[in-house]
Amino acid sequence: MRVQQRIEILDDSGVGEARRLAASFSRLAALPDADAGRVAIIVNELGTNLVKHAGGGDLLLRELRAGTQTGVEVLSIDRGPGMKVESRGEGLGAVQRQAQEFDAWSGRGGTVLVARVWAAGRAPGGLEIGAISDPLTGEVECGDGWDVRSTSARVRLLVVDGLGHGPIAARAAGAAVEAFAASDRLPGPEAVVHALHAALRSTRGAAVAVAEVDLVSRVLRFAGVGNIAAILESGGAERAQGLLSHNGIAGHEARRIQEFTLPWPGRGLLIVHSDGIHAQWKLEAYSGLQGGHASVIAGVLHRDFRRKNDDSTVVVLKEPWPAHA
Repeated sequence: MRVQQRIEILDDSGVGEARRLAASFSRLAALPDADAGRVAIIVNELGTNLVKHAGGGDLLLRELRAGTQTGVEVLSIDRGPGMKVESRGEGLGAVQRQAQEFDAWSGRGGTVLVARVWAAGRAPGGLEIGAISDPLTGEVECGDGWDVRSTSARVRLLVVDGLGHGPIAARAAGAAVEAFAASDRLPGPEAVVHALHAALRSTRGAAVAVAEVDLVSRVLRFAGVGNIAAILESGGAERAQGLLSHNGIAGHEARRIQEFTLPWPGRGLLIVHSDGIHAQWKLEAYSGLQGGHASVIAGVLHRDFRRKNDDSTVVVLKEPWPAHA
């Protein structure tokens, strides 16, 4: 599973903890010293900003992998008074200068900012991938999981929700992620879900969903078993489309595994989440968010719709919009 860590920032001691953790993530990503320094500056600026202007918030650090490229993502989430994103000030201007990818969204419910530093010195092309996966409060291990397998022509996504929560659910999620990593040669999501169903038989079982975006033929394929939501947005006036998962528990009872195919639209945006995220969200309720970075979208939805009594995961695949859009 992808490594991610959340740090609550209430005062300067939280900022110091985030800087120490950032150094660990930079080593994990094998960042050169100069890039590790940039991550440290970003964490310090965003953490300080949370203390001074938002009354506290969270920093989420995540390892980034895209082919052979590695990096570190810093995601700042708060419920403060909001800010004018166009007037970022000296601190956020410094963050933007240090990062190869930077974006922010702010409204009455608070602010979400993302900054990414890549070891190659530039962001990879292709779809943006934003994700947050958190355990139930009080648990150490998360019973949800996710992973992405990608080539220049194809992006394949897994989201899994192990039955229940805690270590036993985490074991099921881990088994699904391990089987997914070995499924690259399988022809599509339906075949992958069949493989996951077999791999989960010795576990408690899980809900699973597999989506695949073919960037050449501009097609989205999807198959799922259990209660994982998947919604395709077009970035235009068309209505969002929900993707169908059949009832069941992968590893135990999956009477029907079926693949569905849809066109991948221009400005395509796919949001997949476990049932730890309330399903009542609507992107149009957040002015300008649909054009934001995938990680910012994931951050806003997780902040505002996370259930308090379950593990929670949301993953966003997004085609970057043109800079003038």
